[in-house]
Amino acid sequence: MKTIEKNVGKKNIVLLVLPQVQLLDIAGPCDVFTSATRFLANDQAGYNVFIVSGTSDKILYSSSGMSLPCSHTIYDIDFPIDTLLVGGTEPGVLHEINSDLYTYLRHIVKETRRIGSVCIGAFALAKAGLLKGKQVTTHWKYADLLQKSYPELEVNINPFFIKDQKIYTSGGVSSGIDLALALVEEDFGTFLASEIARHLVLHLKRPGLQSQYGNALPDYDMMSSFTKEIRDLLKDKLGQAISVEYMADSMHMSVRNFSRVFVRESGMTPGKFLEKMRLDQAKNLLEYTDMGIEMIAGKCGLGSVVSLRRLFLKHLSVSPAQYRKTFKRAD
Repeated sequence: MKTIEKNVGKKNIVLLVLPQVQLLDIAGPCDVFTSATRFLANDQAGYNVFIVSGTSDKILYSSSGMSLPCSHTIYDIDFPIDTLLVGGTEPGVLHEINSDLYTYLRHIVKETRRIGSVCIGAFALAKAGLLKGKQVTTHWKYADLLQKSYPELEVNINPFFIKDQKIYTSGGVSSGIDLALALVEEDFGTFLASEIARHLVLHLKRPGLQSQYGNALPDYDMMSSFTKEIRDLLKDKLGQAISVEYMADSMHMSVRNFSRVFVRESGMTPGKFLEKMRLDQAKNLLEYTDMGIEMIAGKCGLGSVVSLRRLFLKHLSVSPAQYRKTFKRAD
């Protein structure tokens, strides 16, 4: 029988709750850590899990309206912290939270072994200045906003979680579970982490990439008015040859000025934006239609199946056929 390596003494885990947090950001990691303690069945090993408020209120409400009672707030924690994970909330909510939160995070990072975020909790770590120069991830929907808001970061939405020294960031919502399993594996080995994954009916290491689940471009309502205008101009012309000159002329601008403004407004070059528009259209056609892959390549302005395949491998690390097999919607 395999044995589980046990570390002496329970580790204090803080799951930091912010207003309008998504429940799974907190509940998922909580179930992983408490399962580890239960499976270890040793009073001297495992985790003490604390739900802590990032405000002065001990009861916060999640995005679903459920209340989350917290044992402590950032103002009255009276125990050492091994690992702290910040749950996500809408970026706009972070501007309404007392600046004490960010002061606390800057202070506590020096005293914890690990600190991290679930989903868009990365914005809180970035606002506290803890992610400068780090490679990080977040929910695919907010990745471009995070990169644009904090250009000193290197945002990568492919992994479900990223470790950069003692900073851990995870992707969208359920990725907090992937991160928690990885932290248990760090602490107590693969066998225990695997047993927890089996118990919770999860992959120990989820296949694929987070980027396969989302759109290549930000949501329309998150784009600037300038970027929206370009998107609306191009959306019915993707099967045609489109140049930067054409985009600039349509906006009555020189190519140089258009390119400069476009990068400022969208965070990417016009060519990269067009490439991502074509990728999103191809993904949509693969998911919702039975159209042949060659026809999809033509409708998206990619010219050939080879070009379409290269685009998918570049951004998603799967072929168009593999993507369709995984994500095709039921009729």
